[in-house]
Amino acid sequence: MSLVFDGDGAASTSAGSQKALRVRNIELVVGTLGNDGPQTQAMLARRTRLSPGTISSIVHELAAQHRVSARSTISAGRRAVEIALVPDGRVVVGVDVGRAHLRVMGMDSGRRTFGMRSTALPAAHVPAETLAIARHMVDELLTEHGVNRSDVVLCGVAFPASLTPVTGSVVQASVLPGWAGIDLAEATSRALDLPVLLENDANLGAIAHASAGPFTGVRCLVFVKVGTGIGAGLAFDGRLYESASGIAGEIGHFQLVDDGEVCTCGSRGCLETVASTRNIVADFARIRPDDHVDLDDVIAAVTAGDPAAMRLLHNAGAQIGRAVAPICNLLSPDVVVVGGPLARVGAALFDGLVQSTRQRSLPAATKHTRFVMSDLGDHAEVHGACLLALRRVMAEGHVRASN
Repeated sequence: MSLVFDGDGAASTSAGSQKALRVRNIELVVGTLGNDGPQTQAMLARRTRLSPGTISSIVHELAAQHRVSARSTISAGRRAVEIALVPDGRVVVGVDVGRAHLRVMGMDSGRRTFGMRSTALPAAHVPAETLAIARHMVDELLTEHGVNRSDVVLCGVAFPASLTPVTGSVVQASVLPGWAGIDLAEATSRALDLPVLLENDANLGAIAHASAGPFTGVRCLVFVKVGTGIGAGLAFDGRLYESASGIAGEIGHFQLVDDGEVCTCGSRGCLETVASTRNIVADFARIRPDDHVDLDDVIAAVTAGDPAAMRLLHNAGAQIGRAVAPICNLLSPDVVVVGGPLARVGAALFDGLVQSTRQRSLPAATKHTRFVMSDLGDHAEVHGACLLALRRVMAEGHVRASN
């Protein structure tokens, strides 16, 4: 308690200081819910370092103002009450620009998602055409759900390449050759007519799993995206690891075969040349030479229990494990999440990855590591784009304090 002294030298309580402290504590609780999502009062107390009594009082006050809602949940095997922000009318949008797909999704300030849309893209898509499609998809999403553009505070955009921190330009021109050499931040903002926040797709997959769901708050989470490319995102204490160069997690260019196939990066025998979905599809097409084969055909074959398709996935997982093992030796992560378009049928890929990783890493390094398949599937990156945008919005105070 702050004390002030009056003119007679007597001490008295500073009501103004107490009020200011209360306001700061309320802002801390609201900011924590905005950054880290819904959580129990016990979790709020740990993260804010406020006493359980103070948390309970603040939650009661915010609930009376209709700024937070509460629902029953189970935490650590016990009944608990989960606290979440009440949506205030503003939203963020996520856009995932892949090598062969485009997805958009909306999210309100209470972290409720809406309007998932997806479409295929040609292999050599270019910014002008792709961003025009994205603008149309975003407009359709907003119209369908009755959201005004003025309520969209920020748009998170995922790209399947490492990006420079300032302009968001593609670091490796070979990954998205049609997108190299342009200021992506300016180009996407102009095309979408929205303020944007850009990030690598694997990094956003890490954010999606470290900021929501059962792994919120784990010390170290590694997200491995297996798609046309292969990348890893790292999250520490729920926060994304970001390098000064923009290059991080490029495990797809881990060299496995000295005289292997030439990779898009110019090297030979990179992980992407032996374990990406593109390679899996090509191998399956050689097994089924009379059929037109794409990734959907591989997924259908795996679902039907086709032994050749399952063997291809297992072998790909084993190769990916060779790149994941050194990460585990270096970081000893709490969780390794495997995602991408094969997540919903990737048991064989997952088994191969886990076996290979454990065989090649120190037993002590992975003793407490959980390996899981993503429950977000191929939507993890666009989900992460929304969450990253919402975090920025909350951190900068753009979300209304009340309705």
